[in-house]
Amino acid sequence: MIIGIKKRLGQLRNVICAIRKIARDGGVTYVNVAQLSCGGVLKGKSALITGGSRGIGLEIAKKFLAEGAVVVITGRNAEHLKAACKAIDNPALRMIVWDISDVSQMKAKLEDSIALAGGTIDIVVNNAGVCPLVDFWETTEEMWDSTINTNAKGPFFLSQAISKYWTGLGRGGKILNIASAGGFVGAMTPYRMSKWGLVGLTRGLGLLLFPRRIIVNGIAPGMTSSDMLGFDADDNAYAHYPPSNRVARAEEIAEVALFLASDAANYIVGQTVICDGGYSLKC
Repeated sequence: MIIGIKKRLGQLRNVICAIRKIARDGGVTYVNVAQLSCGGVLKGKSALITGGSRGIGLEIAKKFLAEGAVVVITGRNAEHLKAACKAIDNPALRMIVWDISDVSQMKAKLEDSIALAGGTIDIVVNNAGVCPLVDFWETTEEMWDSTINTNAKGPFFLSQAISKYWTGLGRGGKILNIASAGGFVGAMTPYRMSKWGLVGLTRGLGLLLFPRRIIVNGIAPGMTSSDMLGFDADDNAYAHYPPSNRVARAEEIAEVALFLASDAANYIVGQTVICDGGYSLKC
């Protein structure tokens, strides 16, 4: 009898919580992500993931580790990186404090990352990014420079540095650029303009580097549950703008990243896979 009453009270609390979310957000959507196990498809490989301490970068790191890779994550905040390493607790995960927008550090930091990874890097994921939530009218020069330097200049020069490294060794590798669905719709903010540039870079480098056995592709997530944008899909994934009526979970983006980083996708070149719940179809 008591157990039955507790169960009913729990159900009532869930209903009240759902009503509050509907009033706050306009609807309620919960998301369960099916995660594929590929039997260690990245075993023997190492990956460098920029901006890997949180959000999409962290979920990609987890996925790569689960599939056998050694992973080096970068970020500006040492405490965030340490917290990520502690939470994952995997000896194959390493960290390096690195501001990807500072090109003067590029050569030294890449060399340090290669050493941390055990002497080589096979995959680079250009994920680090910033997204100031301002419109066209409020954008300042400082916001512009900070966004473009992190989201576009950093990936450009890291791609250049790792490509020179691979070419010098006479071997290939993979570059995966995390762009945005904003790179496929009208751009009036530095964030969207930087992502347009990253989509273009993916196409250009795909063509340039494929003869050197360097495969470049990208992913363009739509609105994704992350600290950057303030969405918590565990709480409520509802969003009215995409046809899916929800934001993505970072784990969903990581599933696509694993496929593109693996040898199963070696015939896909210079493409950016849009993962936005259909949002860009409306634009």
